[in-house]
Amino acid sequence: MMDKKTIWVVVGCIIAMLLAQRVIDKLYPPHPKAAMTSNATGTAQAPVATNNVVSAQQTSVPNAAAPSVNATPKESPSQPQQPRPTEQVVSLSNDFVQVDFTSWGGGVRSVELLKHKTAGDGPVVLNGTNLIPALSLTGVAGAGSNDVYTLQITNANTVVMRSGNGVAKTVTLSNDYVMSVSVQMPMTDAASGTIGMVVGTVGPTQPREMPNYLVVDWAGASKFRNRTLPRIADREKAGKTWEAISTGWVAVKSQYFTMVLTPVTNITGVTCDTVNLSTSAPPATIRGVMATADVPMTRSADGTESCSFTFYTGPKDYDRLESLGKDQQELMDFGTPLDFYSGLFGIILLRSLNFFYRLIPNYGVAIILVTVAIKVIFWPIQAKSIQSMKAMQKFQPLMNKLREKYKDDPQRLNTEMMKLYKEHKINPFSGCLPMVVQLPVLYAIYRVLLNAIALRGAPFLWIHDLAQPDTIATIAGLPINPLPIAMTAGTFMQQKMTPTGGDPQQQKMMMFMPIMMLFFFYRLAAGLTLYYTLQQGLSVLQQWRSMRQRAADSTAAPASSAGKLK
Repeated sequence: MMDKKTIWVVVGCIIAMLLAQRVIDKLYPPHPKAAMTSNATGTAQAPVATNNVVSAQQTSVPNAAAPSVNATPKESPSQPQQPRPTEQVVSLSNDFVQVDFTSWGGGVRSVELLKHKTAGDGPVVLNGTNLIPALSLTGVAGAGSNDVYTLQITNANTVVMRSGNGVAKTVTLSNDYVMSVSVQMPMTDAASGTIGMVVGTVGPTQPREMPNYLVVDWAGASKFRNRTLPRIADREKAGKTWEAISTGWVAVKSQYFTMVLTPVTNITGVTCDTVNLSTSAPPATIRGVMATADVPMTRSADGTESCSFTFYTGPKDYDRLESLGKDQQELMDFGTPLDFYSGLFGIILLRSLNFFYRLIPNYGVAIILVTVAIKVIFWPIQAKSIQSMKAMQKFQPLMNKLREKYKDDPQRLNTEMMKLYKEHKINPFSGCLPMVVQLPVLYAIYRVLLNAIALRGAPFLWIHDLAQPDTIATIAGLPINPLPIAMTAGTFMQQKMTPTGGDPQQQKMMMFMPIMMLFFFYRLAAGLTLYYTLQQGLSVLQQWRSMRQRAADSTAAPASSAGKLK
């Protein structure tokens, strides 16, 4: 039985979990649905076409703000500053995206992902109509995000944007999420021979998306190759928004979507900023991240300078990103193929998930089949761990005597314990080593299920969306999520069934593990919790089977001995 102190600690943990939801609601409130900017002149938006089609519209907003890269990105760029000419907007579309280009800054005003819906109605939108346009320039006088371009549609999938000083951007939309872009200019004002290219801005695309999911990422030139929103905010306070890098691409990403800028020549620097995306006053502040990449220019014989690159705007789909080259699939955060912990196992698990989905087209079923396959593979290792704990339990009385005898001399106690281990050939870590072997897979499945775009919006049984918690009801502000509750119950059951051994204080501390797991998993995606809940259930089944086998062996041993005596 637990003593009073332990009981109070457990009760405190439960109360903390109940109050945690209210804290989360205050820190990460559900973000309001972003409203599309309406046309002041009343011009209707052109309908989305299924093939490469262009549409044009003009918006007259005399007092609208000029989004400025030089302004503090935390503040909305739509503050009244000075009148500007009428905004010209043209759209390119295919079966996957509708891309709106704006004359204000000569860049991408927004990208609608037609295959991916928001929590409400309508498609997911990357960047946004009130933000600094993606592909707008910095470091070029007369051609920045505050300047006005003219837009010209040259064919069904190409638009050309020209500034008043001769800078021209040509953007061609492919048949999926990729745009090919080239920039030509008579000369550059940047002494370094580079221009700043705005990659774009990302914010939460689902309710209570964690700040750590909003990231500026680039190919691994160093160990810390990405910057999460909290880290960007810290660097902003220290005045370190810019840093020198050498990389093939720079991306801004949320949990499931990304925008990736990939020039022909390596990017030499990146600027990371936070952006205030709130449509209401604080404290309901919604923040995003923005990146600007320093792209080198190539000088031609006639003195003109140019650069070219691809621009991906879509879901974090491993196969699509891998096909773009330059290891762009690394932004999935699985690691490289040589990374033992995440890269190799992450790719294998992702392929396995897709394989089972092709057999039975339901991702909930696919997760179950992957879980069972993993359990079958690691069943012998888990059995070895259970056997080791049983062996340790046999020597528990001797260990207790040593603890009692040398309770005032820890050093002597450790010495005598080591002698006991050596004398009886006991490996105190043998029960833990099999679990260490499984850690790469456990971590990899966590990363895969956390980032798999296929789970977004996928239903299973009572679960409406495998990318969201499996909430079935809300009582007194607390969502009721069955899967993490079942996983906690399974953890308690397994602890009760596990052979006891080792330090009693450590055993008492292990009683808190289920509460910690409940707190950690309660707000995670249902697909991820489904895996861990089923994995826990299979572990309980294996534990029960092992104990039953042990009881059968104990019964058979005396009977066998009696037969020999006769």
